[in-house]
Amino acid sequence: MIDKTAVYSVLFLCTGNSARSILAESILRKEGAGRFRAFSAGSRPKGEVNPLALKVLQSHDYPVDGLRSKSWDEFDGSNAPEMNFVFTVCDDAAGEVCPVWPGQPMTAHWGIEDPAAVQGTELRKEAAFVAAFRYLRNRISAFIALPIASLDRLSLAAALRDIGEIGEAASLERTPHDMDVIIYHNPDCGTSRNTLAMIRNAGVEPHVIEYLKTPPSRALLAQMIARAGLSVRDVLREKGTPYTDLGLGLGDPALTDEQLLDAMMAHPILINRPLVVSPKGVRLCRPSEAVLDLLPPQRGAFAKEDGEPVVDAHGRRISP
Repeated sequence: MIDKTAVYSVLFLCTGNSARSILAESILRKEGAGRFRAFSAGSRPKGEVNPLALKVLQSHDYPVDGLRSKSWDEFDGSNAPEMNFVFTVCDDAAGEVCPVWPGQPMTAHWGIEDPAAVQGTELRKEAAFVAAFRYLRNRISAFIALPIASLDRLSLAAALRDIGEIGEAASLERTPHDMDVIIYHNPDCGTSRNTLAMIRNAGVEPHVIEYLKTPPSRALLAQMIARAGLSVRDVLREKGTPYTDLGLGLGDPALTDEQLLDAMMAHPILINRPLVVSPKGVRLCRPSEAVLDLLPPQRGAFAKEDGEPVVDAHGRRISP
C-alpha cells in the first residue's frame, strides 16, 4: 500500500529523457512542491536536454535547475529513492520492459506525441513543445488534485488511467478556444497588456513569452516577420529604446535586413511588441485590437485600460 501521509515520489519515464519527461519533472516539481518529489529518466537517454524544452519551461516560470538526461538505471538500485508512482509519457517507453521498481509503485501511461519529432519552421517546433507542456500540465494538475488519501488502489489506478486520456482528442481535433496562441509580451507596455487581455477575453490562455527575458531566435523572428507580411524595419521599435543612443545608425535606409536583425538580437528592446502567433497567422498588434483577427469571437464586452471600448456585450467589434 502507498503511505497516504508521505511525500510521494514520482518518476516520469521516456525513451530519450530530453523533452516530455523533462517537462513533466519540472511541472510537478513546481505544482506539487511539498507533497510530491519529481524525477525523470529514459530507457535510452540522449544525454542532453532539448533546448526548446528548457525555453518553454523558463518562459512559463518553471524550474530548470538540475534537469538532465539520464538513464532509468539510476533509479533501479538499493540506494535509489523508492517510487510511489511511475508514469510513461511516450509511446516508445510504454512498450519496453521496465525495471522492477522497489515498493510496487502505481503505474500508468500518459503518452504525449513527441514534440522533438516535429519538422518544419522554428515556430512550428516551438508550438509543438508548448502543446506538449500544456497537455502534461493539465494531466499533472488533475493528478495532484486526486484525493489519494481516500482512494483504494483499484480506484486510484483507474483515475490514473483516465488522466492519461486528457488532451488526446485535442491533439487530433482542436476547437477554436483550444487554439495555441503565442504572445511576445512586454508587461510594461499598455498595448501589449491590452492585447493579452483580449486574447483571454476570447477564452484562450496563450503561451506568454516575455521577450526581453527570453527573446526569439534570429531565425524565428525572421519567420514571424515574413508571416506577418512585414519588413524587418516595420518591426523595429524607436520609442523607449536605445534606437539613437546606441549609435547604430538604424535610421539609415541603406542598412540591410541582416544588419537590423543583428541589432534586434543584441538589443531585444528594439523588437516592437506585441507579436502574436496563432493558427490564423502572425500580427504585430499595434493597435492592440489587431489581435482580434487571430482569435475566436470575444466572449463579452472589452475596453482598453484607458477606457476605450473595443468590443460590445455581444462580442462584436465596435467601429471607431
